[in-house]
Amino acid sequence: MVGLKHAVLIAPAAMVVGSVAMTSTAAAEDGFRFYGFLNGAVTSVDDGVQRRNEFSDNSNAPSRIGAWYEMGTNAGTLKFNFETALGLRGTSSLSMDSSDDFFDWDKTDLRKFEAIYETDRFGTVYVGQGSMASDGISGGTDMSGTDLSGTVAIADTAGGFAFQPTGGGAAGPTIGDVFKDFDGSRKGRVRYDTASLGGFVVSASAGTEILKDNDDTNFYDVALRYGNDFGDTTFKATLAYAQTDGASDDAKSVLGSVGALHNPTGISGTLTVGQNDRDSGLKSDYVYAKVGLQRDWFSFGRTHLSVDAYRGNDMFDAAGDKSVAYGFEAVQKIDNANVDLFFSYHQHGYDVNTGTTYNDVDAYMLGARWSF
Repeated sequence: MVGLKHAVLIAPAAMVVGSVAMTSTAAAEDGFRFYGFLNGAVTSVDDGVQRRNEFSDNSNAPSRIGAWYEMGTNAGTLKFNFETALGLRGTSSLSMDSSDDFFDWDKTDLRKFEAIYETDRFGTVYVGQGSMASDGISGGTDMSGTDLSGTVAIADTAGGFAFQPTGGGAAGPTIGDVFKDFDGSRKGRVRYDTASLGGFVVSASAGTEILKDNDDTNFYDVALRYGNDFGDTTFKATLAYAQTDGASDDAKSVLGSVGALHNPTGISGTLTVGQNDRDSGLKSDYVYAKVGLQRDWFSFGRTHLSVDAYRGNDMFDAAGDKSVAYGFEAVQKIDNANVDLFFSYHQHGYDVNTGTTYNDVDAYMLGARWSF
């Protein structure tokens, strides 16, 4: 995979440079556009022993900047996407003892550096750092509009905080250790998506880790996405299989999700299940559900509300541990200012068959995202 590491970095830039000499058939849509957002949050976390209040970046959607370049061709559209997080300290990395710098950008914050060739008839090819085929599968059917406040990726809000034993003693695993969604990630990869056929899109990708030194882990996955409207209801479904090879503990994951939004009432629901099987013998699974309501109660923007629940098994200990979380999420849009206000509360519980009991961890988050 050493050759692939170089190819996925060089190919996007080469395709964009080469496109300058091509004849465009859609000049009005050609050129660059820039985008980004700042997404700050105040979190308050209580582990049953102490509380920490902190201002940081919202890891549910890290602050970022990016640019698109698009050029029409006779057969389709050539695109280039660059995107990087700003390297701000995130909610997922906070803990009671963490003292990370507020700003610490490194190359692992690079989210996308990819070339894309898109056609209506033959589908889309991606080359470079970007989403694997299974990226977004676990949350791909969530239409509640509250993803800034909380998703199936439970650990994004307070993942670094550890569970404390009720009788005192050494801390247990962290929220990030026992709440996982097995979703795909962004890697240096080659990916192909078919054109939509009756609402179905099939994707496949192969990639490797190009942003971390001395990491030659290989990734392979396939995914199926479906979306369609049935009268007043929008329906979505996803399914993916992913395999990781070359790491110290290889893994295979299967996950899928279904969701629906009734547009007149604004009521939505999503259900996600996932399973991960590691060579070490740890076989984990979870189920996640969310119910949402969105309404135009205010003239300045739509209001989104939701409640969700997560239950996981054997995430950290093969002896039979259980992780459970319940949450409430709210997002209020302010359209004229390109601002989203958000709030969430989540309670996290962890049980294990060793005789040790742990305090619940309560996490509150309040913040705002400004998009530009």
